[in-house]
Amino acid sequence: MRSNFTTLQPFNFSTLKTIFQSFNFQSFNSITVPLQLTKAFSSMILYSISAQNPHRHFIDIEVVNPVVNTDKLLIQLPSWRPGRYELANFAQNIQQWQIFDENDNPLRYKKVTKDCWEIETSGVSQVKVVYNYFANQLDAGASYYDENQLYVNPVNCLVYFPEYINDKCRLSLKGLPADYKVASGMNFNQFYEAELSDFHELADSPFIASNSLTHEVYSVGEFVFHIWIQGEAQPDWNHVKMDFYNFSRVQIEMFGELPVREYHFLFQLPNFKFYHGVEHLNSTVIALGPGYKLMSPDVYNDFLGISSHELFHSWNIKSIRPIEMFPYDYTKENYTNLGYVAEGVTTYYGDLMLMRGGVYPWQEYAMEVQKFMHRHFHVFGRYYQTLSESSYDTWLDGYKPGIPDRKVNMYVKGMMVAFILDMHLRYDTNNEKSLDDVMRILYNDFAKKGKGYSEEDYLQIVSEVSGNDYRRFFEEYIWGLMPLEEALEEAYNYIGCSIALTSSPIIYESHFGFKLKSETAFKNIIGQVAPDSPADKAGLSINDEVIGVNGLILENNLHDFLTIEMGKNVTLNIIRNKKQMDINMQQTSEEYFPIYTVVKIPIANPKQRENFQKWAGVAF
Repeated sequence: MRSNFTTLQPFNFSTLKTIFQSFNFQSFNSITVPLQLTKAFSSMILYSISAQNPHRHFIDIEVVNPVVNTDKLLIQLPSWRPGRYELANFAQNIQQWQIFDENDNPLRYKKVTKDCWEIETSGVSQVKVVYNYFANQLDAGASYYDENQLYVNPVNCLVYFPEYINDKCRLSLKGLPADYKVASGMNFNQFYEAELSDFHELADSPFIASNSLTHEVYSVGEFVFHIWIQGEAQPDWNHVKMDFYNFSRVQIEMFGELPVREYHFLFQLPNFKFYHGVEHLNSTVIALGPGYKLMSPDVYNDFLGISSHELFHSWNIKSIRPIEMFPYDYTKENYTNLGYVAEGVTTYYGDLMLMRGGVYPWQEYAMEVQKFMHRHFHVFGRYYQTLSESSYDTWLDGYKPGIPDRKVNMYVKGMMVAFILDMHLRYDTNNEKSLDDVMRILYNDFAKKGKGYSEEDYLQIVSEVSGNDYRRFFEEYIWGLMPLEEALEEAYNYIGCSIALTSSPIIYESHFGFKLKSETAFKNIIGQVAPDSPADKAGLSINDEVIGVNGLILENNLHDFLTIEMGKNVTLNIIRNKKQMDINMQQTSEEYFPIYTVVKIPIANPKQRENFQKWAGVAF
């Protein structure tokens, strides 16, 4: 058990003033050097975090605004965090809440929304907010405190004063055990204090404090990268650092620079299966497991893929940002149609950069593409929702299954449309220009100039890079419902590849048209039914539980039973709403849920091979 954190009293500006006046200076304001310091403190919002009783998972927070000159003051806790297009309502994690003036007298306040408070501050020169926050969610975007670590995403739990959101901040970690190190993009001094330019920077700066962190560093030119690991993992550091160096190098080469001088990968590697990453400007938090299997092929490939993806976000979304999110509004949904750029393009480049850097061979890259194709073509919402609408509606139901056949995924379809667009641009310009150029223009002309971009800006840049008007492309593939099959095949042909379709080896998918939920391994729960398939025509429904076939009770052998009954009519014995029913299915010659594979064409011509090399950065 680690030693308990202790709560220390925050810095009191009025006490400092009394001390200086006791030295009989003519006036407090006449002290030149101390005055400069006090001006710096007085214009700075002061935050402190401490904690005790790790089994309870509460962290203690104090926030001081030392300069108040209004009769009323608002305090706001964010409702969501950038990187997750969904309201999180973090205020539900606050248990105790108090507000005091400069003399520790309680102030009157009222709640005006679920996460905003209005304080009566007439005659008050300082406001101190004291509260606790339940930190018991271990993923890449939340906060967690136990006997091993204090892990905080400030955007979850730190309030801000809307009128002072652009003021400088200081964060102090109080009572950390002496052997704790802090992993963060923030620059903490020896007293565990860090200064931030404003609340936006503070909100974007997660940290892990622990005595079990492992840390390695590598550099790409002038840019320094830190890898921090919290968890029981045994990385092959030489292998890891070489792979990270290679995908970091090609990303920097694409843009010409990294948006920041130093970048931190913060890894939470629990001993259970997990996969989650969240981007920040100069860091990322990645929760991946099981950590003890880090160097196994499957986990390590996920480790590389998510790391490359999150690093690319340092340019795309943290720097290159839709105008609707410039700046972020933490109080409500920040709607935009450009999720297919922020997330779809990033998903495309995340894996591509691994191949360009020599980290992924072609076979591994093609397997990742195959997964995305299945996630798109096995979902029938692609007939009803456009890519642009998906970007907007992510705020509605983007992180849950939703109703059947309603939506597409902006990450998945966005990745495929980005590839198609890239191939079109390369074809139009004989490989002189590409989507790389579009992203560089967005970075140089928008991000570096401190402004957001609109969908019309994106269309205009694409058209200028191509030399052709791309409005029709947008109308068909982004704003419309044009199927992607033919466009993808043409795009892959340009680089000497093709899409091969084969039957799913799972009989109930290929011949009957239904899938089971993957998370219910010991029950046969229906997760998806293909429209107009034998299962659909027979009346099979999602969430039905299949307990038998033709009266024979199943024991984790549905596939085997249906294989025996191939070519025959089949009766599924199911339970629906706690009632047993029979579903009679008639097989047809149609097949469903095929396997998509991207393969190289054996007789690809020299031009196709050249196109491949210029795109992938490696020989065909």
